[in-house]
Amino acid sequence: MTLSKRLTAITHFLTTQDAFVDIGTDHAYVPILMAKRGSTKILATDIHENALDIAKKNIVDAGCESVIQIKLSDGLEHISLDGYDTLVIAGMGYFTIKHILENKEKLGNIKKIILQSNNHLKDLRIFMNRLSYALVDEVVLWDAGHYYTIMKYEQGTQKLTDVEYAYGLYREENRAYYQFLARELENLLKKVHTEKANTLKKDRELLETYL
Repeated sequence: MTLSKRLTAITHFLTTQDAFVDIGTDHAYVPILMAKRGSTKILATDIHENALDIAKKNIVDAGCESVIQIKLSDGLEHISLDGYDTLVIAGMGYFTIKHILENKEKLGNIKKIILQSNNHLKDLRIFMNRLSYALVDEVVLWDAGHYYTIMKYEQGTQKLTDVEYAYGLYREENRAYYQFLARELENLLKKVHTEKANTLKKDRELLETYL
């Protein structure tokens, strides 16, 4: 089984000691790869029964049914997190992720959360900060014609700068991140011709701080 660059990057933020729940698992590719690496406690959930049927077949075909449990659930609604310390939520929009994590009374045992949102990354960083999770690592990658940002959060308080809220944690060695910021700056400069320049001045200055 060959994972996409996006899913592979998600697994790099996991260890075999993590007891994790993959919310919106789709076809259970991340759980299967982690089970093959040696993980021993995994729950794969999805809101779509058809996706879980495919996930179950993939899990059985991979010989991982003793390690990976599956559950039909809308986010955290119908699952217990007892015995789990990590969440993976990827491939969704910000508002869906926010809806899932607003069920915060269930998060007491969750020490680590891996997120990959398709939009509104600044809003997500602000929300996670208010939820008392600290952004400890982040990677940007280019995969199948899109930039993806994958974030690793751990329980704790944190004060990010304006530029970190807007554009994340800079990693000099992350070439895709630099290219992503350069594209964002280019898009902002194009907008100057159609919008009032002063409304974009702060965003431009934040980007130029990194570039």
